[in-house]
Amino acid sequence: MEGQRFAVVFSGRIVEGANPQQVRENLAGLFKVDAAKVALMFSGKPVLIKKGIDEAKARSYQAALWKAGAVVELIAASDTPVADADKSNNDLPEAVTPVTSPAPAAPPAAPDLTIAEVGATLVEPRAVGHVLVDTTQFDLAEVGSTLVEYKTVPTPDFDTSGMELAPPGAQLVEPTEIPRAEFDTSKLSLVDNS
Repeated sequence: MEGQRFAVVFSGRIVEGANPQQVRENLAGLFKVDAAKVALMFSGKPVLIKKGIDEAKARSYQAALWKAGAVVELIAASDTPVADADKSNNDLPEAVTPVTSPAPAAPPAAPDLTIAEVGATLVEPRAVGHVLVDTTQFDLAEVGSTLVEYKTVPTPDFDTSGMELAPPGAQLVEPTEIPRAEFDTSKLSLVDNS
């Protein structure tokens, strides 16, 4: 429907198999907020991410959040409880507002994608801190040093004098007859599956 507006709502669900901690970090980077504010999005209550956008833009948000590991729903503007949103909660980013009623599930769909220009920054770089490992207890051995003493393993000595080989085709074990199982099926019946 042309001119239809949508809201993007997150209810705390993540993509199956996604690491919850990684999803939280992805959302923090996406919304440019700290982890404490992202934690509020996982309170179990629906959160309004964006409202009043057309379907293409809504699907673009849905695909971007899916890539970050979050499952969101798209709600038609007439169904969106925007008037009931809690505007007093200043702990969330501007575009993320709690919603009072749950959103219906909708499968994510990829929007029409375009190719970025050559040299465009697709993901903001994150500085990774140096890992400090205490190596003071280690030292290097001289070249050619024996690091582990070689131990001679004694050759096993098995007495096989009491064994002999049977001729090919010989029966090594007498078969044991297994009695036929008896089941009472008189109380079972088949139900027509039509």
